[in-house]
Amino acid sequence: MKKQLIQAGLKAIFPLCVGAFPFSFIVGAISINAGMSVLQSTLWSMTVFAGSAQMVALGLVQSSTELIVIALTTFVINLRHVLYSASLSEYVKEYSMPTRALMAYGLTDEVYAATVGEMKQEKPGRHWFYLAAMFGFWINWVVADFCGAVIGSSFPHIADYGLDFAMVAAFIAIVIPQVKSRECIVAAVVATVTGILLSGLPFSLGLVVAAIVGVYAGYRMDLSTERMESEIKEKVRQEIKQEQNDSQPINAIAE
Repeated sequence: MKKQLIQAGLKAIFPLCVGAFPFSFIVGAISINAGMSVLQSTLWSMTVFAGSAQMVALGLVQSSTELIVIALTTFVINLRHVLYSASLSEYVKEYSMPTRALMAYGLTDEVYAATVGEMKQEKPGRHWFYLAAMFGFWINWVVADFCGAVIGSSFPHIADYGLDFAMVAAFIAIVIPQVKSRECIVAAVVATVTGILLSGLPFSLGLVVAAIVGVYAGYRMDLSTERMESEIKEKVRQEIKQEQNDSQPINAIAE
């Protein structure tokens, strides 16, 4: 069972690994152009493990921005991971603190998209599925960064080649099939529109706002659905009760 879960986790994350490789490759190349050594770039990806935050931080480093500004900016960009953690918290509370800490460290956009469905099924040993997907993606990310630092730095304008779109395409292919319920559709549409409208905000803040607005819209839709279902159930209950009351005189006459 453990082996099967590990294999399934690696299989689930593989499409996103293919898409993320060129993006991490670009990050590695740009980090060298920003003044990092190959070792620093690789260690940075091993510990930070956050593509969009790394890319924005590189731009700020090249602009000689203060360290506190870089730290605050990357913190805000990664606030969306709080939403991921909240979504999975109910399904990982049975695990030990070290295991949950490790799972939290590897909770990226891609890992969440590839594992959330499996985690919500609450199968025994499902954490092996998650850890396999997480480590598979992490190794892919670090190796790609290293290759970019060693090879990609020879191409000073590699970021203009559009290689990072492969990750976007793979991510869309993973997420779209999961958008099935009315709540998810509303959340996705609202988040998409908000993200497009706020795309001009600095430091990718539009993505953070779009995520929060989308979640809130989905939450409100969920409340509306629950209220509607309650009203329908109450109406059915009243109709059944009315039918029972109407049938009592008939039964009395028959007797």
